[in-house]
Amino acid sequence: MKEVVIERKRVLPSDWILVLAGILIAIGLSLFPYENTFWYKSAMLVYGLSALVYLAYLLLRDPILGKVATLTLSGGLVFNLTGMIRRSIESYQMGVFHPPWSNLFEALTFWSFIAGAVYLLIERKYGFKLIGAFVLPVIFFTSAFAIFKANHEIQPLMPALRSYWLYLHVVTAFTGYAGFTVAFGGAVAYLIKDHFGHKNFVKKYMPSKEVLDEITYKSIAIVFPIWTASIILGAAWANEAWGGYWSWDPKEVWSLIVWLFFGAYLHARQLMGWRGKRVAWLVVFGFITVLICFFAVNLYFPGLHSYATE
Repeated sequence: MKEVVIERKRVLPSDWILVLAGILIAIGLSLFPYENTFWYKSAMLVYGLSALVYLAYLLLRDPILGKVATLTLSGGLVFNLTGMIRRSIESYQMGVFHPPWSNLFEALTFWSFIAGAVYLLIERKYGFKLIGAFVLPVIFFTSAFAIFKANHEIQPLMPALRSYWLYLHVVTAFTGYAGFTVAFGGAVAYLIKDHFGHKNFVKKYMPSKEVLDEITYKSIAIVFPIWTASIILGAAWANEAWGGYWSWDPKEVWSLIVWLFFGAYLHARQLMGWRGKRVAWLVVFGFITVLICFFAVNLYFPGLHSYATE
């Protein structure tokens, strides 16, 4: 398969103005007397709407629908950020301030936010909206799982979590989760294109396999070093908190498995020349390890990271 060069769009000053406006709107909304869960639930609903609009855009290719899809996702991110800010305010008022990504509920909603932000960055950078039809359902599911299955209570942090490492390690880890989520969407789209490419509908409405393959690759190439940094930062935090860099905790083991999977993907693509279906399936199975690393380990395997189930 030939290498595809995707034209990048310049990041304009107006883009930064819109980002700043979104942050200011979120700060303003957080001052209203609504609990953080109100904003998180609003974000979940808007993510669901955005997923539907992205799907409609995939089917109809109406430019107006494309703009509405991006706008609704942006709105969901603003509501999500509002919930995060409001939750930080509420934890401060309770005397137990901490950043809003310390337990399962907060981690899932933070994942939704980072994944949406990373997707929007890639959409803006490369100009392809169609992958949103595959990424937004994952973001919606993650947000909905937090709302309906996780404990919403604000609780004091465990002593081991009261550290500046909480800011560094968790942010890098969830940036990795977000990039792998976007890559998964691209890989699923590729496999659909590959299997149903002979259908007129698929030929007409989906990007070429080369484009989907390249977007998947770029998503992983961007976040793989960040995921590597999260493992290193986590080891440094573990040494400070528990007296050892590595303890074969289930979370540590599965974080390493995720690293090995996506490292193998980059190795196969860059050094062995793999393209197409083989590496797309590798990304799909890699994302399954991501889900195991977060959901299965946090919920079902006791260990040093068991606090994340609360």
